[in-house]
Amino acid sequence: MSTPELPSDVEAFMDFIGQNIALSGDLVWQERGRLKSDMMLVRHRWAPDRVPLDAFRTKCEAVGMTPEEAAEVVDWVQRTQAGRRLQLRYIKDYRWPQEPV
Repeated sequence: MSTPELPSDVEAFMDFIGQNIALSGDLVWQERGRLKSDMMLVRHRWAPDRVPLDAFRTKCEAVGMTPEEAAEVVDWVQRTQAGRRLQLRYIKDYRWPQEPV
């Protein structure tokens, strides 16, 4: 499902996450780590003018996240947009290969 308010790189990344959710049944630690790592390494991808929180929440739920998982991931985006750091535990160097335009 495409969300017109989100840029194509974020759409593609979230579709990838959704494929992995479908395989595992929920948002597992690897996907959490990939999301957090990209948010820290490619902060400009997640900027407020690129990723509106309501559109992002809709996308999270569309790719198979529960409302609780979506709320958690949206909170990470909010923190990233506010310039705060996220705690990275296992995956610290993952970047989604599609560059933000």
